[in-house]
Amino acid sequence: MSGPRIGILGGSYDPVHFGHLFVAEAARAEAGLDRILFLPVASPAHRKTHAPPADRRAMVELATTDNRHFFIDSTALDQPAPAYTADTLHLLRGAYPSAEFYFIAGTDSLVRSRWRFLDRVAVALVCFYLVPRRGSSFEDVAPVIGDLPAHLQARFKPLPLPFLDISSTQIRARTAAGQPIRYLTPDPVVKYIESRGLYRPTAITENDDASKQRAAPSGSVRFKNGE
Repeated sequence: MSGPRIGILGGSYDPVHFGHLFVAEAARAEAGLDRILFLPVASPAHRKTHAPPADRRAMVELATTDNRHFFIDSTALDQPAPAYTADTLHLLRGAYPSAEFYFIAGTDSLVRSRWRFLDRVAVALVCFYLVPRRGSSFEDVAPVIGDLPAHLQARFKPLPLPFLDISSTQIRARTAAGQPIRYLTPDPVVKYIESRGLYRPTAITENDDASKQRAAPSGSVRFKNGE
């Protein structure tokens, strides 16, 4: 008997929004997954974060608490910065030894940044589902996976879903400008952002300074909604 079918949706979640939640639920239904693991990433290699990891995790928890199929996993928060997806999947395998893993990501995550160890990522998965994003499509992914063996290329499949034009960048910009973000992200997340003063110009500056201090001695790696 096979183990649970687990969808993996990693990202910086800076902040989480309805686009993430819709993709997670739609992918779960389309692929017949038993659960979705949201993996907030502490320090993505190719993306600057703005809110501290603990706040980003807290916002994901607030956003997912009312869906019994949604779970949070802290593996990518605990990894040394930055964390590669291949290494994260290896750690997840230890936590879920009998599970079938299905990765979910936007097409842009593969097209716009170079993934290390993509072959190892594909080997660890039953399927790598790709959701179309603005400015990229499944066809754009072909050159990225072209060097993989044919049986691994076959694990990358399009997941055609309606496009929700919501982004974390948009939410941060609106927050910094004092504009409303309600209905872009769940109300508990809106309230959390307001109560913590996240994404205001002073909050961003302070967090960037702290991030630079934490990152100074490091040397390293990656994960993402990307990798």
